[in-house]
Amino acid sequence: MSRSIPRSRGALVVAIAALVAAACAGGDDVASVTTPEPTSAATTTTRPLDVAGATTTPETAAPTTQAPPPTVADTTATTTLPPSTTTTTTEPIAVQELLLRGDGIGSARFGAAPDGVIDYVTSILGGNTGDTGWVDPLTFAVCDGEVARRVDWGVLSLLFSDLSDFANGRRHFMGYEYGRVGQIGDDPVGLRTPGGTTLGSRVVDLVADFPDAAINAGEEEINIPPNFYVSDY
Repeated sequence: MSRSIPRSRGALVVAIAALVAAACAGGDDVASVTTPEPTSAATTTTRPLDVAGATTTPETAAPTTQAPPPTVADTTATTTLPPSTTTTTTEPIAVQELLLRGDGIGSARFGAAPDGVIDYVTSILGGNTGDTGWVDPLTFAVCDGEVARRVDWGVLSLLFSDLSDFANGRRHFMGYEYGRVGQIGDDPVGLRTPGGTTLGSRVVDLVADFPDAAINAGEEEINIPPNFYVSDY
């Protein structure tokens, strides 16, 4: 099982002026009295007497009409909050389903019949992007057996043969590759191991996930990035 994973280091204003307007109104007029200069004859000023029998009607203050206080409508302010929204991030089904396991990929196990494995991955990723058909193993890799086949979905490849540590003399699923030189980031994106290792993971995280992984430094002169290889059998 080969997994090519390059390393990356990863105002309320109240106006009050109008409330003092009535305070400037004038009072009642005051009568002016002139007193002549005194003479030898005494001048007596006598206030006229009230006429007997006359009825004096006391002054009555004009009735005061008090305006009722203004009526204020009973209003209740209602604030309607917008409905709460919850943002849910859902991983693509391929990332959830196609875990890069040590004994297969997703629910497909090494040693399984090719047609069932291909149909399973096709149901998740759709049609493949390449299929060598059954050919001589030396056509695309150095493999044991009489025939071999590689089916691609972008940078994910499934490998089939009639001879491996899983079976002998029958065609079966025997490995996969994820990631390809010059195509990092191509579909299917985000596939990972159960421990979270994926394309671009740090070596320290890789070793924590696969303590027995064989780590290759890569060959810069022929554009092969750092990668690792895991074999559980």
